[in-house]
Amino acid sequence: MLKCSELFANYGSVAALKGISIEVQSGEIVAVIGSNGAGKTTLINSILGFVKPHKGTVIFEGQDITNIPAHKTTNLGISVVPEAREVFYSLTVKENLRMGLKKEIGKVKQQELEDRLVHLFDTFPRLKERINQQAGTLSGGEQQMLVISRALISNPKLLLLDEPSLGLAPIIVNEIFEIIKTLKKEGITIVLVEQIANKALSVADKAYVIENGKIVMSGSASELKENKDIAKAYLGV
Repeated sequence: MLKCSELFANYGSVAALKGISIEVQSGEIVAVIGSNGAGKTTLINSILGFVKPHKGTVIFEGQDITNIPAHKTTNLGISVVPEAREVFYSLTVKENLRMGLKKEIGKVKQQELEDRLVHLFDTFPRLKERINQQAGTLSGGEQQMLVISRALISNPKLLLLDEPSLGLAPIIVNEIFEIIKTLKKEGITIVLVEQIANKALSVADKAYVIENGKIVMSGSASELKENKDIAKAYLGV
């Protein structure tokens, strides 16, 4: 479904990606792990079109999207949950969710929208309880659930999750990863960028380890979880 080949990208004069290559098959969860500043978010932004690689390609469903503007990649069926939990604070939960349909809202019938909401609320029952509550009054964990739901309401082919655990209490992190397991059972294809390696590897099919803009290790999630170097560097073992 997704293939990034030999991506090189800079932030100003700083080389952020130095020949990154990853592949994601339909229905997989692929984890990208590494320390802060390793290049993980730059990879996500290169896939989305927010960062233009100066070398390499991004292929999505057989189409070269390397130079496609970011606002058009979302129309191809790619949704992102950004690192910063960007909700519309003054809008209600339902209004935030409708914003996830902004590119297609004229095409979605009211009944279809309601059906999508019912499905989302099966996964995120807490949001149903707060459907008319302003997003700015939600807890951090609830806001993360809202952002994930907003990304899912358009039925994306590919979901990019950028640091979903960031800034959340451990008990909420566990809850978020249980939700990711549920999404996996539904067959949603996910690229999961995460600093908490053991959590990412517990839900992923395969994983890539990034250091200083380069892939230093890759393989099945179970293999990497048992790797002594990974355990020492990222799992606190």
